[in-house]
Amino acid sequence: MAEQQKSATISMATRLAVTALVMFAFGFALVPLYDIFCEVTGIRSPIEASNASTIIEHPELARTIKLEMLASTNKDGPWEFHPARDTLEVQTGLMQDIEYTAHNLSGFQITGIATPDIQPAEAAKYFRKVECFCFNEQKFATDEERNLTVRFYIEPDLPAHIDTITLAYTLFTKPGALANNK
Repeated sequence: MAEQQKSATISMATRLAVTALVMFAFGFALVPLYDIFCEVTGIRSPIEASNASTIIEHPELARTIKLEMLASTNKDGPWEFHPARDTLEVQTGLMQDIEYTAHNLSGFQITGIATPDIQPAEAAKYFRKVECFCFNEQKFATDEERNLTVRFYIEPDLPAHIDTITLAYTLFTKPGALANNK
């Protein structure tokens, strides 16, 4: 009987260990699986930085499109965050700047991290960010308010059916930033 109970205990421990290993491996697999899911569905397209020296402006190929700018914060984020303008007429083929404003409402020094999104997803490969506040963490003093700049270039060969691009940023508080101040 004791031998049978020992065997059952070892069997249960083995199953638990295998389950823990599978869950651990699945946790690591979630990031690339999420990236594949987003690429397939077009939910979120990567927006990569471009070197300003590699961009050649083409004013002769310019056309006007509408740029919509959105801003949000994570749930209960201690920020006031918004674009300087909600919409703007921009030109393809020309380097341009837009601004967002962020205000630290936490009562503490904190660090923000912004994540971008662009819609339609097809436009992401024509939208070149040269400078962006989303490239780096943004450290804010208590009650600091600051303008955050995005310098960008939209390729002149943007498909003709795309006449509006939506650029959205979500501003997050760096994990642990508030806990360190309490």
